[in-house]
This record gives sequence, C-alpha cells and structure tokens, in this order.
Amino acid sequence: MNRFRLFLKRNLDVIAFGAALMSVGPLMAWWSILVRRNIVESDALLRTSIADNFEGTERLTRIAELDEATQKQLFMIAGESTLAGLLLCVLAVVLFMVAKKRQRETQRLHSMLSLTTHQLKTPLAGVRALLQSLGNGSIPAELHGRFLNQGIAECDRLEHMVETTLAYQRTVARGATRPEVVQARQLIGEILEHRRASFPDDVVRWEPTEQVFVTCDRDAVRVVLENLLDNARKYGGGQVDLVGQAKGAKWRLEVRDHGQGFPPADADRLFEPFERGGGKGVAHGSGLGLYLSRQLARGMHGELTARSDGPGQGSVFALELPLAREVARG
Repeated sequence: MNRFRLFLKRNLDVIAFGAALMSVGPLMAWWSILVRRNIVESDALLRTSIADNFEGTERLTRIAELDEATQKQLFMIAGESTLAGLLLCVLAVVLFMVAKKRQRETQRLHSMLSLTTHQLKTPLAGVRALLQSLGNGSIPAELHGRFLNQGIAECDRLEHMVETTLAYQRTVARGATRPEVVQARQLIGEILEHRRASFPDDVVRWEPTEQVFVTCDRDAVRVVLENLLDNARKYGGGQVDLVGQAKGAKWRLEVRDHGQGFPPADADRLFEPFERGGGKGVAHGSGLGLYLSRQLARGMHGELTARSDGPGQGSVFALELPLAREVARG
C-alpha cells in the first residue's frame, strides 16, 4: 500500500494527463457516432423531400447527387476520426516515453546519491577516527606524522570523489556540457604535470606522437584520466604507459599497466558500480570511479573500454574522444 501511494505521489501529473488523454478517446468516438447519425438522418429526410417534390429523371439525378454528398461527408468523418485516433496514439506513446525517461532520470539520481554516499562514508569514517585518536592522545607522538599523512590522503580521496561526481553531473546534464576543441597532446601533458605534484613517485611514460585536436570537456577528461591512473597505481604493478592514436573519427588514449589484469570476459563488469577485487572473479576495478568515468566519456560522445589477456597479464583502459570536425575533414 505504501509503495502504491509513493508511486501515485511521484507520478500524479503523468497519471492525471494520461487519464485526461484517455477520456478524449470516448468523447471523440461519441462525437463521430453523433455526427454520422445526423448525416444519415439528414440524408433520409432529404430523400423523402426529393421523392415528394420531384419525379422521373430529375428525381434520380437529385438522389444521385445526394448519395455523393452523403458519402463525402461520411468519408470526411471517418478520416477525421481516424486522424484523431492516430494523434491520441502518438500522444499516448509520447506520454509513455516521457514517463519512462523521467523514471530513468529519477533512478539515476537516486543511484548517484546512493553511490556517492557509500563512497564518501569510508574516508569520512577514517578521518573521524584519526582525529578522535589524535584528540584523546592514543597515538604516540612519533607516529603523528604518518597518521597525519594518512588523513591527508583520505581528504584527497574525498576531494577527488567530489570532483568526479561534479564533473559527471555537469557533463551529462542537458545544456551544461562545456565542449571545446583542444590539442590532445597539450591536454594530457597538463594533466600529467598537475598530477606529479600529488604523486611524484608514479612512473607514467607518455610519448606523444602526432598532433591532433579533440572535442571534449577538459575537466571531464582530467577526471577520467586521473581515475584510470589511480586504478593503475593500485593494481598496475609499477610503470604505466600512455599511448595516443587517431583512428577514424576518434582519438584513442590507452592507459597500459603491467599488473594484475583480469579475465577477458569480465571487461564490462569492471564498469559496474562497486566492482573491484574479489567480485565474481574480477581482480581489477575501481568501484565507483570506473563507473563514473565511463559515463563521463559517453557524455562527451566518446567511450571507455578495458581489455586484458588474463590475470597477471596487465590491463589496457582505452578512452576514445571525437576528433575535432575540421581536423577530421583534413
């Protein structure tokens, strides 16, 4: 009962519009029947009048003209009724599509809130426990530095999660994207330079080749690449190679690591929310980060995929972005 009430509350406007739309059908049918009946009755009266006032050839001529006029009127009524019925069907389909779209958007919003809340709880709990331990003096003075660094790392994780979520919402929201034509080589270089300040020990080899221009959202690309590099740092086993190459109308950036890898059949499962090590044989994954990264890539009319030859064989995550039109034509 509660679910039914909640459904009514969430979809009251759609239900009301659908009920009004359904009521139009019987009204149109009643109107069609009434008009047809009036035409038939009028035809009968006119036939009687012709029979009383005309004879011979003129009577036949007038009856033939009356038959033709009556048939035209009936045909017009049938056509108008059919057209009205088709319009009602189209409106019903549109209403259904709008309702389904709104339902998907509502589910996406609830999913985002649930996923983000889940991801934020762990670092928040860690920072809280650390502050409580420092406050009550349970941590020896010589370990303060190490635990403070751990707290800073958790704060960085929180900040990165917030940036990822905001970039995702901005990229997929209608009218809120910020596409621009950028030089791929320069953009990747800037992202890596910024990342080195936070992770100076990461070994990322980037050898830019041809100069290409892509259409993308700078912040979204930065969030996706940082998520992929974070994933490689956790599971990649050391050095990470970045390889960029234009293929057709797309520019493909591959993030190659030499770490754990995963079964080839589990490639798509990595992008499901909260898929990570130990989940149904998946030995690779970055939880919410990979899920949001794929949504960001698709929001830029690109794609994010993964492949591996198997456990222990390393992984390749590939980000595809559309080439700028003027470059693609050239």
